[in-house]
Amino acid sequence: MSNSQNSRSLPEQIAKWRWIAPIVILALAALYQLLLSALKGWVSSNFYDWLVIAIYGLSGGLVAWFALGWLSQKMAQQERTETELRAAHESLAETHRQLLAVHDIGREIASASDMQKVLELATRAPTQLAGAKGSTVITVDREQGRLKLDMAWGLSDEYLSTLRRRMQAGIPSARCLDCQPLAARLGGDCVLFGGMDELADKEGIQSLICLPLMRDKNCEGFINAYFPSPDGPPEEQVQLLNIVATEIAAALDSVRLRSNQKTTLYVIERLTQTEPELDDLLGQVLDITLAGWGVHSGAILLYNESEAAWHHWTQRGLADGPSHPYFELAVQLAEDARQSGQPILIPDLATYTTHTNGLRSAAAAPLFEGRELIGMLLMATQQVNFFQPHQSPFFGAIAHQAALALSNAQLHTQVQQMAILEERYRLSREMHDGLAQTLGSLGWHLDYLKTLLAKNDLETVTKELETGRHMVRDAYLDVREAIDGLRLPSDHSGDLNSALAECVAEFEGRSGIRATVEVDTQPVSLPAEMELQLLRIIQEALTNIRKHANASNVWVRLQYLERDNRLSLTIADDGVGFDPALPRGRGHLGMSTMRERAQSQNGELMVVTGPKQGTRITITLPLTKNQKQPVS
Repeated sequence: MSNSQNSRSLPEQIAKWRWIAPIVILALAALYQLLLSALKGWVSSNFYDWLVIAIYGLSGGLVAWFALGWLSQKMAQQERTETELRAAHESLAETHRQLLAVHDIGREIASASDMQKVLELATRAPTQLAGAKGSTVITVDREQGRLKLDMAWGLSDEYLSTLRRRMQAGIPSARCLDCQPLAARLGGDCVLFGGMDELADKEGIQSLICLPLMRDKNCEGFINAYFPSPDGPPEEQVQLLNIVATEIAAALDSVRLRSNQKTTLYVIERLTQTEPELDDLLGQVLDITLAGWGVHSGAILLYNESEAAWHHWTQRGLADGPSHPYFELAVQLAEDARQSGQPILIPDLATYTTHTNGLRSAAAAPLFEGRELIGMLLMATQQVNFFQPHQSPFFGAIAHQAALALSNAQLHTQVQQMAILEERYRLSREMHDGLAQTLGSLGWHLDYLKTLLAKNDLETVTKELETGRHMVRDAYLDVREAIDGLRLPSDHSGDLNSALAECVAEFEGRSGIRATVEVDTQPVSLPAEMELQLLRIIQEALTNIRKHANASNVWVRLQYLERDNRLSLTIADDGVGFDPALPRGRGHLGMSTMRERAQSQNGELMVVTGPKQGTRITITLPLTKNQKQPVS
């Protein structure tokens, strides 16, 4: 700060000396003249002139020497100050750019509505904020005790293929969970670099950092950022990436919760198609609801309106019996929800009652059959602020579905109709995004041709007719794919291998893209719903390849993973891939739909892609013991 002040005062100091200098010079000249007059009688006339020159020359030289030295010192000080200011400005500009990037990513994370978008943002962040060579999102499979690759960006197909094979062979997750530096250099003992040093060096990778994705103080996975320098990014960039990783973890948790809650609605709705014993049905509804919200404590109380009494206590994680304090708390919550007629969600039970007995947050929703109260659905957890009032509409929807399952198992026919309507809606959405837009463009194109004909521009008309022919062909392909989607459930039920082969063959015939099918399993007996969702995923993936991939080859492989008792389906192409940073389009919507279909069957979907690297989609579905049987 002092250097800056001195630099700013320099012009003022020079201006000040400009007025003082003549007076000083005049005074010195008078002093010199007096001195010369005094010496004149003592010095001979031959040396007098030289004495005048010596006195004036020496004094003038000294004044000039000191003045120039002072100016030089001040100018050097000013230059240093300007250099420091420029460096500070550049540092502030870079920090501002990074903060803007963090803000933009944070805004996109907050608005992300599905898992696919969140994973795309997670892989994009290290390249945007820290200049990473590439990145991956790896999650921890705690049941299997190993790592799983979910998404990758910026890395070559060769590198990803090797990394994928190593993970499929089984990389223990304990090493990563116990890792303290969360950073590694090439040539070290990092399990993610193990056996891949030469390939990483070829890729231009010298180091990596791991950004943990935390959930309830547990590590769910990592964002792995690969860097071309051995030291990785500066510490301030690592801090920014950790901030983004925290937001990504929160977004993943939120999306996962929404997905689980939707699954809860779906599964409870399916329960209305069965007629189990009341105790079994209550237990199933409660288990499904608790799993959907990720909590372990809850209960269902039935209400007898004529007696104005609660009874039939079905609970999980709470001590059974009306004598226990939990029952008293449950009845208190149930009564408050009954009187309000709406769900109540309490973030902090300490503000609600002094007798929490270790529970910190709770929710209760009335179960209505029409206008008649038939019961109460309750949930509780030891995590404070878990339930929030804004979740009330969704909780009410779950309670409504639970009431339907409890009160009316005869809605089986209506549920089937809802499934049909849902598929019709999906079909209408696909036709709107594909066929309707193509036909709209075709109408505009015909108007354009009419204008060209009016101008007698036959050469342009000939060219545009070819474009119109391609548009009509695209519309025809959209219609054919929609028709195939409608007939898949009935034409191929119970024979997945044949359905897969026929679906791929029809795709090759329609698109002209060479398609190869490899089936590495005997015919498998799958539930009709699982088979349908798997075929829908294949159809959606092939449609995306035809429309967006610009591919020459497609490979489809179906295999049975005996060790994990899982069915694996891989669809790969050699097309252009896609960039997660681009605006969301039809391809992104299709990818999210495929992921939702896989998750509805407790399966997983992994996407690996990059510009000019093609796209590989892998779906794995868990099988029960009696599902891995050859079909006779």
